[in-house]
Amino acid sequence: MTAVTEDEQIEHDVEAEPLVLAAEGVQVGRRLPTVEIVAYSGGVMAVPGWGDVIIDLAGLDVAAGEVAILADHDAKRTGVIGHGSTSVEGGKLIVRGRVSGDSAAAREVVRAAQNGFPWQASVGVQPVETRHLRPGEAIQINNQTVTTPKGGAALIVRGRLREVSITALGCDADTHVRIAAMRQKGFTPMETVKEPPESTDTIATEERSEMTEAERLEQIEAAYQQHDRSGGNERVQAVRAQAIEESWPPNKAEVEMLRAARPLASDLSVRRDTVGASPDKMLEAALLTYMGKPELGADDLGPYAMARAERFAATGLLDVCRAALIAEGVGVPSGRMAMVKAALSTYSLPVALGNVANKVMLDAYKETPASWRSFCSVRSVSDFKTHTAVRPTFTGQLEQVAPGGELHHGGVAEWTTEYAVDTFGKLISIDRRDIINDDLSIFHETAAALGRSAMRKVSDLIYEVLLSNPGNFFSIGNGNLITGAESALTMDGLSKAITAMRTQRDDEGNDLDLKPAVLLVGPELETVARALLESEYIQAQVDGPTGNSLRRAVQLEVEPRLSNTPKFGSDASDTHWFLLASPSNSPQIVAFLNGRQQPTTEFFGIDQNVNRLAVAWRVYHDFGSAMCDPRAAVRSVGE
Repeated sequence: MTAVTEDEQIEHDVEAEPLVLAAEGVQVGRRLPTVEIVAYSGGVMAVPGWGDVIIDLAGLDVAAGEVAILADHDAKRTGVIGHGSTSVEGGKLIVRGRVSGDSAAAREVVRAAQNGFPWQASVGVQPVETRHLRPGEAIQINNQTVTTPKGGAALIVRGRLREVSITALGCDADTHVRIAAMRQKGFTPMETVKEPPESTDTIATEERSEMTEAERLEQIEAAYQQHDRSGGNERVQAVRAQAIEESWPPNKAEVEMLRAARPLASDLSVRRDTVGASPDKMLEAALLTYMGKPELGADDLGPYAMARAERFAATGLLDVCRAALIAEGVGVPSGRMAMVKAALSTYSLPVALGNVANKVMLDAYKETPASWRSFCSVRSVSDFKTHTAVRPTFTGQLEQVAPGGELHHGGVAEWTTEYAVDTFGKLISIDRRDIINDDLSIFHETAAALGRSAMRKVSDLIYEVLLSNPGNFFSIGNGNLITGAESALTMDGLSKAITAMRTQRDDEGNDLDLKPAVLLVGPELETVARALLESEYIQAQVDGPTGNSLRRAVQLEVEPRLSNTPKFGSDASDTHWFLLASPSNSPQIVAFLNGRQQPTTEFFGIDQNVNRLAVAWRVYHDFGSAMCDPRAAVRSVGE
């Protein structure tokens, strides 16, 4: 949950746009200029830059007095439509007011509504406290039960209503706007119209006749100076030229210049409800494409996002920072440092960076060799308490039953071992200077290295347990330890180990039918092991058979930890080797918390650590290991 202090709020008001939550639907009523808006219906909305969002209306701070009604969130005087009061009724946000503005935008809204255009509405909300909801989580809010969609949702626990806008598009289909018309200020009630309303051309002609050409050009030039102060907006310049050439009225020219002056969303800025990809997904696709890893996002992000990212063709991390700001409607600062700070303060870029780090890390995690998977049984636990693994043995054979006879009870004996999981973790961070220097390779390489490190830690723990021989697991008494001259890895030594496992029996002398599956050796014995398992012929005694009876008898796994004496001390050896049954026979178990076999990543923003100007991700993994059934494993010390 994120809380914002008053000081932080003031800074946010200056530097950032409020979160725009779209609503939808306009109907024309009878009177003008009153307006009634159902601005938010209380459910889930898909908000560009934020994804799925829910507002808790109980925590929405509505400013005292009237709230501004704007056109497309334009806070300048040219965007004022009117004002109104707000209320929460039946779990919905209601705004009632008047079209008190006299701007070109206000006139355009009313005229279009008279002509039947379905205006929609949206609200500008300043988030103060937010909380992430898990996918499929059901909450009771706004007089209804809301279930979060796939991917979860952001819950705005507390926020401030800044304004309500009338716009052409919205996201909440259960909301609407009613504009009531009355006979004043040139507006005609729709129900009393006896002849078709004036066309746009007629209105434009009348307005042109009321002013001289010089006045018209002067007003168009004034609008141009307001909307293209830097003199570099080619779209605004094109509108000015067209307005002069085609004799547009000043109000039409001003509206078109206002639209042309708005920043274009980057190719990555798309609506979730139209193409199914939010800005953070598009940025994620761009980052993966830039890294040369587009295959990591193909399944999760979809072909549309990956194709758009390829066309975007980012040349560096700064391009992605700029796209993140544009996608969320935030102005792009001119300096690199200011742009990076602003981009990292958005919602979409940190989420995209976190997801990319997770994908790169998991890719490296999966590609790292894990020889233990060929013989370890994987378990899931729900907590960090000590758990008991049970390997039951059924005593007593099935007995023939005479006609009308009774079945006799058998017994169950148990092999048990205790195990628990622990947490292992690390931090990954990107210094602000790396982003400013456009060095994405550091991020990529660090995430990949962390993924490999996570898998190595799992393997380290598993082989530490195997080599330490806990509880005298490998022993003469258990019939799974071979010593002396016959323990060397030879044809005879491997044959003896296979025989030892196949002849394992329960306490009543019943065969367990265990099948050897894996020969586990260190690098020093790899050549010998391959010769034993892959050669078609062997050198035999005179008059003896030359065919290799052990060819492909078991699967070969080479594990360097078996002989790593600097790390495992005297438990490691370059001569010992192991014969193991399949994971279903549980020679050794590996447990993961809640069955999650990959590391978990959590993002921390640039302001989380006052001692460093960096963004960071916390990576942790919960797992443990223990030896289980000694009858499914054989160790030979080698000589």
